[in-house]
Amino acid sequence: MLELHPILPAHTLSWVRVRAAAYYGPTHECLHSGRVSESSMRGIAEDWKGGIGKENMWHWRVVDTDLTPSEDEGDGKEGKTVGIAVWSMHNMAKDRKVEGEKAEGKKERKEEKNEQHKPFVPPELRVDALMSLLGPLRAAQPEVMTSPEPYFMLNQLATHPDHQGRGIGKLLLDWGMNKADEEGLVCYLNATEVGKRMYEKRGFEVRKVIEWDREPWGGEGVDRHWCMVREPVRRE
Repeated sequence: MLELHPILPAHTLSWVRVRAAAYYGPTHECLHSGRVSESSMRGIAEDWKGGIGKENMWHWRVVDTDLTPSEDEGDGKEGKTVGIAVWSMHNMAKDRKVEGEKAEGKKERKEEKNEQHKPFVPPELRVDALMSLLGPLRAAQPEVMTSPEPYFMLNQLATHPDHQGRGIGKLLLDWGMNKADEEGLVCYLNATEVGKRMYEKRGFEVRKVIEWDREPWGGEGVDRHWCMVREPVRRE
């Protein structure tokens, strides 16, 4: 049986493994100099613990209660993690207040934050390649979401390849869509070719397409990302 559970700090390693398995492919190979080591996996998992419970962020996992949990599942009481999702809220009142403050104040807070926490960077990661991909995606978000009103964003959604086609993505997507509808919020996400069709079936519409050429980074072909938006559905 598939069940939805929150991701807790004890589950971050299984979260990392599911995401890595789901995202593996030609773009992943361009973004890394080689196979991601076990120590790097654990370093990422430890780093991601800091985001659990963060304000206006929600971390979810789908577990199969009929499967034996791996050693990465914490106490393993619920079952084996087979899918994950991360949702976030944007343009909240506090965010707008920060935007209205002086640039110097923002700079000081940013420097202070950087001193407090430096994210773990796996040695296999090609940071320059990753930034060339993420830069246009990050720039597209405010271009598409021009309204100052709050909106909901799907930051991550991944299903382990061994468990695709079981409705895991739907469970993870439904949670965010239902919450957005309850609060009357627009949803935003960046879709890869794998997920684009599922999102279109659920009411998301393409607003912008970003293309990333793999060739300069030793790969072949183009990686496409679709910036998609879904209007809230009013519930009676």
